[in-house]
Amino acid sequence: MNSSQIDTSAYDAVMKKTKRRRFYFFTTVLMYVPVLYITYQINPSNRVMGTVFALWVVLLVIVTFLAALSKCPRCGNYFHLHGMTLLILRTCLHCQLHINADKKP
Repeated sequence: MNSSQIDTSAYDAVMKKTKRRRFYFFTTVLMYVPVLYITYQINPSNRVMGTVFALWVVLLVIVTFLAALSKCPRCGNYFHLHGMTLLILRTCLHCQLHINADKKP
């Protein structure tokens, strides 16, 4: 096997977990405006809007930690975390493994 080729069978489970955590993160970010808009339509009081916002922030913190702590199957480091920098990119910040490396070529 060529060193540039990737053994995808070893990466399947880890990459699926990383993709799922990325999906949770981006879904949480994208649902912010619709959820607050619907909340405003149902009950526009400041207390309710603040409560929904606080719940959204808690959910965002949880899914951000999950995404940040995803491990790279190639190098073993955090996929989206390099030092104190969190970047939700399509490649590992350490070894540049692409998020779709588990796909068959």
